Amino acid sequence: MGGMAAKRYYFLRASTFFLGFGIAISISGADLVLQKIPPLTVAQAPNYPQNLARFDLGAQIESDVPDDASSSVPFLSGDPASVYGLRTGTTRILISLAQIENIDSIAFLNSEAKGTVTIAMSSAKLSPESPQWHDAGQEELSNGLIFTRIGPAEAKYVRLTFNVRSPGRIGSLGIYSAAPVSDFTMPRARKIAAASSADARAKANYNLADLHAKARTIFVSSGDDLKLAYNMIDGQPGTAYGFAASDAAPAAIIDLGHSVSVNRISTFSTPSSATVTFYLLGALPGNNTGNPGSSLRIDPPTLAAFRPVGTGNDDGSGRVAVDFEETTGRYVMLVWTPSTRNPNFSVAEVAVFGPASNARLLAANTIGNNPSDTSDGKTVRDSKDAKDFSKEIPGEGPAEEQGPALELPRPPPFVFIPRVVPTSP
Repeated sequence: MGGMAAKRYYFLRASTFFLGFGIAISISGADLVLQKIPPLTVAQAPNYPQNLARFDLGAQIESDVPDDASSSVPFLSGDPASVYGLRTGTTRILISLAQIENIDSIAFLNSEAKGTVTIAMSSAKLSPESPQWHDAGQEELSNGLIFTRIGPAEAKYVRLTFNVRSPGRIGSLGIYSAAPVSDFTMPRARKIAAASSADARAKANYNLADLHAKARTIFVSSGDDLKLAYNMIDGQPGTAYGFAASDAAPAAIIDLGHSVSVNRISTFSTPSSATVTFYLLGALPGNNTGNPGSSLRIDPPTLAAFRPVGTGNDDGSGRVAVDFEETTGRYVMLVWTPSTRNPNFSVAEVAVFGPASNARLLAANTIGNNPSDTSDGKTVRDSKDAKDFSKEIPGEGPAEEQGPALELPRPPPFVFIPRVVPTSP
């Protein structure tokens, strides 16, 4: 838990070392300078377990409250703006994963709900009242992050039983296993799970800004530990990236890996009544001077030529989402403008979505990428193999930004050599 605890620390405490300038600098006629994020490394992989509670990974959800069935669908979409309402009394939520996984922890965000949540697991689907459920612990509901380490333990089904005294909302559910390097080098196949309606399917779309789908945070306006900028797209509600206290307009650029259709962007950040401006760019400005390898410089005319796809206001919850006409682009630029100066401003999640047809295409393109989809789960890479792997995890970005994609060393071919036994004379 040490790695996750350290990362949650950055969610509660923003940085105080100033590196960048922010969009507001353009008002004074100066250039906007964004700092480049170092490539993701193998050493960082354990800090980024993949969230298995996602529709595009085959997860599904059931609730014993029929009226809440439609609202539960986007709960597994990876959209930080999607929340699930909890009523007074007992509510059971059952999440089924695509296959049996070695589950390590569970996390979600709670707002206002008071009571308890009891976690149970099973490798086989059981009735809600079955005594064969394995009790994995109980947590008191309080505002903010609810995090429980429950493993490692094998399970395919996770049951959350909420006994609520005071109603509220929960969101950003995460079910995590240990974080192997293979989750980055051999991404899991994306799937499109069944949903109750066309609207629900659209809300349960594939998050394009997913660290495990090779999206990368590539530039930020400020911060004291740039490599933690990946926290914004890691699918963990308890991790975040803290901008500098002196940054009046924090900004970030996320590379989706390739051009794709987008029609929704949502974020979750420190509640501060901020306004967020969203841009979708087909290419990064090419007029860099000086050292383009360490920063991105955008002059005022270029910045003014960027057309935002939307602007949203934080209502005090920290969540902002905008829907807009389908637009094609590769780079998402976000600029936060808090209504008041916040010395502890941090961003926990950024999610980007496209039309349902876009999700089906991406899912089809990833089928068969991960050999574990058809394996028995018993074949694992020896830890010493990591020594032969590059220190940088392959990125999806262009060579000048992320470096050339690297491959795992190919295993030697299997050769059968028959043994000839001498025969008697």
